[in-house]
Amino acid sequence: MKRAAMIMLIGIGMHLTASVSAAYPLKITGNFGITYERDTSDDEQVIDGATYALKLLFEQDLGSGWLAYVQLGGEYATEPWLADFSTADDAYGPDRKSVVALDQYGLVYRTGQMVYKLGRQDAAVGKTTLLYSRANTYMGKHRFVDGLTSNGTVGNVELAAIVAQEDDPGHQINKLYAVRTGYNVSKRLNCGLTWGRYQYSNGISTGHWAVDGTYSFGKNILTAEYAKSSSSVLNKAYAVTLTHEFDDRKSVYTTFFRVEQNGDMGGQSGFDNDSQGIYYGLSWELSKTDYLDIVYRDQKLISSGRNNNKFIATLSRYF
Repeated sequence: MKRAAMIMLIGIGMHLTASVSAAYPLKITGNFGITYERDTSDDEQVIDGATYALKLLFEQDLGSGWLAYVQLGGEYATEPWLADFSTADDAYGPDRKSVVALDQYGLVYRTGQMVYKLGRQDAAVGKTTLLYSRANTYMGKHRFVDGLTSNGTVGNVELAAIVAQEDDPGHQINKLYAVRTGYNVSKRLNCGLTWGRYQYSNGISTGHWAVDGTYSFGKNILTAEYAKSSSSVLNKAYAVTLTHEFDDRKSVYTTFFRVEQNGDMGGQSGFDNDSQGIYYGLSWELSKTDYLDIVYRDQKLISSGRNNNKFIATLSRYF
């Protein structure tokens, strides 16, 4: 099954690349990654396995700053629990191990230093994704959002905004709105402020704000973000990351974080909700196309105190 799924995925990508790029001014990029993950938790069985993922991004230039995009994603997971696609019953189901899907599509408009994107896409809110994240590493249906985003700079000011509706299992209509402004105080220091609102399908909504700062000194980069919501209890979150760059190709980092149950937007922080702990990571550019990322997550649930640790190693090739 694994071999058949991957051969089919690679075959589709090669066929599209060969047939379309010869006839149209179509830009095709992508990456293939192999990930090993091992999860341990108090009083639970160890879960470990590998995932094999391929993404192909097709971008058609339409002229005058416009382009259309479609992303083809595919993944095989030896253990469904570790998959990047949704295992909800109305998505792919809890026992599904492989998925191939056109999971992102829409239009992009570029003007000056600003980029606007309309369609199905990944999403992030906050400097460190502390408030919200639906990462591009996700796969398939019910994993992304539909909406409009903008990102760019105007002079020393950074601007980012999102107005979107989630594509969720169960056909829920959860929505999010957010804007971040950052300012380059100097070459070493950047400060930012984020405002957001998350609205559940039942009409209940929460307000959110966050402040962040990034400071560079020598070969080190310190980034911190603090967030709070309008909920009356368990409404705070923070993340602090110290990165050391050995050179242009190798770096290590340590992240301290805490995300309370109501501290992020809809329980979808880039860090685990209702958790606190430390990440230890390594990023290594092996070549111009090959990358190695390793992270160990030592964390526990705030509500119960139960420990859960994750070791994740990913080898990627970009083309």
